[in-house]
Amino acid sequence: MSASRLEKIIQFFRSYGIKIDEKLIEEWLEATSNTRAFESPVCEDDLYEFNEWCRWKGTAYEEGIDDQTKIARLLDEIKDLRNEISTLKKEKGTLEDKLGIAPF
Repeated sequence: MSASRLEKIIQFFRSYGIKIDEKLIEEWLEATSNTRAFESPVCEDDLYEFNEWCRWKGTAYEEGIDDQTKIARLLDEIKDLRNEISTLKKEKGTLEDKLGIAPF
């Protein structure tokens, strides 16, 4: 991957007013190098693909991760969701008390 290609992509993304990390762009290009044509001009679709890649990076749905990593990330997500449910139940109870609603 050439430095000029990287610069073109960075400039294009910034033209949309997006603050980006150059290292993240490099990582995205390396991760998608098998599916991308490097000679094609940079377009809006590249921006959407980068956004989608960033959305799934670090999750259990990230492309190219092994099953063990995927399972570990899913278990972490389950733990976080259980904590969130607990917090919301407490908040619901507090609000019901303030409104004078008896729990079922």
